[in-house]
Amino acid sequence: MASIVKLLAFGDVHGAQYLGVLKASLRTLPPEELHAVLLAGDIIDRGDTSGMELVLREVALRFRDIPIVSIFGNDEYHEIEDYLIKNFNYVIWLNDSVTILKTGGISIGIVGSRGSLDKLTYWQSKNMPQLETVYRRRVKVLRKLIEEVSKVSDFVVLLTHYAPTYQTIRGEPEKIYPYMGCRQLEEVLRETKPDVAIHAHAHNATVTEAVIGLTKVYNVSLPARKTAAYIAAAPRARLLRVSGDFEQ
Repeated sequence: MASIVKLLAFGDVHGAQYLGVLKASLRTLPPEELHAVLLAGDIIDRGDTSGMELVLREVALRFRDIPIVSIFGNDEYHEIEDYLIKNFNYVIWLNDSVTILKTGGISIGIVGSRGSLDKLTYWQSKNMPQLETVYRRRVKVLRKLIEEVSKVSDFVVLLTHYAPTYQTIRGEPEKIYPYMGCRQLEEVLRETKPDVAIHAHAHNATVTEAVIGLTKVYNVSLPARKTAAYIAAAPRARLLRVSGDFEQ
């Protein structure tokens, strides 16, 4: 088994808006082999799919033959999901689903989703009120997916656009926390213990990393970090951890 999992993760590029920041950060990355590049949503801006090509071109210039895994953000509108999946079919798209990468002698299980919100935004309440039910159900769905993938993976990642905790959106106005993340997912993290949880969406966060139970949480919003996140982490002992006997 590989001793260290190496991931590159970012979100909230918003097409050309933060493309320059992404380009600069990619040039500063260490010349090490990655296991995967993870896109945490809002890679494009307001449904403009041309932004996806711009971003993926920059990733390809720096990394070749590295798996790219992406979830949808709120700017990857629901109605363009099929277009993105079809036209960027070399990307592994996750939407309340799982992929297992077997690379470098290690199996990396990735659970991907937009995530959940504690409260619908005004636009969502007016135009997609059914999301209230979707978000409540999604907490249970993500719990089950993490539990299942943990049984067959050496290293487990939860990848969402919305935050699974309020801790990594601090710096945003407190009154909008419920519209940016879901505190119910903190309990899911504590109980299912994925190795890392990665999200974006909180552009103005001043706290971009936290620990929930045994899980390290990363806010990889490009506007917040001003760089893509290079994540290097050692897998924990899966069997001991699942049995409850693992001690950090």
